[in-house]
Amino acid sequence: MNKCLLILSFIYLAEGQQEVSVHLKQDVTLVCQSSSVENISVLKWSRSDLNSDGYVYFYRNKRCFESYQHPWFHGRVMLRDAGMKGGDASLILKNATFKDAGIYECHLLVRELVESRRSYSEISHVINLTVTDAAEARGNMRDNLIHPEDADGNTQSRDAAAGRSHIVAVVALVAVLVVAGFITIRSLTRKTKAVL
Repeated sequence: MNKCLLILSFIYLAEGQQEVSVHLKQDVTLVCQSSSVENISVLKWSRSDLNSDGYVYFYRNKRCFESYQHPWFHGRVMLRDAGMKGGDASLILKNATFKDAGIYECHLLVRELVESRRSYSEISHVINLTVTDAAEARGNMRDNLIHPEDADGNTQSRDAAAGRSHIVAVVALVAVLVVAGFITIRSLTRKTKAVL
């Protein structure tokens, strides 16, 4: 067959979810990076709760399609690098609001040329964006210093919890030593009887 035969291979690579937090009214960068520096044919930034109304950002064949974009994001998003050099498809979201919190997905279709054959890789990144009020965050930090909470929300002193864990460790160590001593004495008793 002809060497110029177009062979398509689709590889789906999904990366773990990233957790990103931003303060209210601040800009945030949602990172999406392709390991390939070849041509990014399609870039789709989306939020699952908005898919029926449009994309956060849509790019295909070297141009952005604002007509595919959800109205909420018009004029508020831009690529960190408009040329997507080095496979950088990261998106800057300006002036974050509480309404911007949610799960964002970056889907890339990357065209590569391997041994004169065209290949496509599909790459997906998932980002959970949390928007916080800076004043609220400072208040929570102050409260945590005065009344620290454990994972269950209990406000007990860390020293008391550490003391209890040390007691449990000591009791466990004593129990192991008692069992080991018992086994050693029993073993020695059997050996003594076998010698007599």
